[in-house]
Amino acid sequence: MPYRLYLCTGPRCAASAAGTRAALENALWEAGLLGVVELRLGGCQDHCDHGPNLLVLPGNLRYAGVTPERATAIVRDDLTGLHDL
Repeated sequence: MPYRLYLCTGPRCAASAAGTRAALENALWEAGLLGVVELRLGGCQDHCDHGPNLLVLPGNLRYAGVTPERATAIVRDDLTGLHDL
């Protein structure tokens, strides 16, 4: 897959990342991006005070404090055009 999302599930982010993961999976499905974007659970990204964090590769986009609502907005606003690439 050309794009990967790494959602931090380190010790300080794991509890709040569960809802964010579900929101990301749902938003990716709704946007038709499941064949283009792979969601992976990653380790600590060293920004624990602002977690959970999301890293988008390629491009090195990093999002901090990703709530389920923000996760949906990130897919809708920043990732939706990826299926055209």
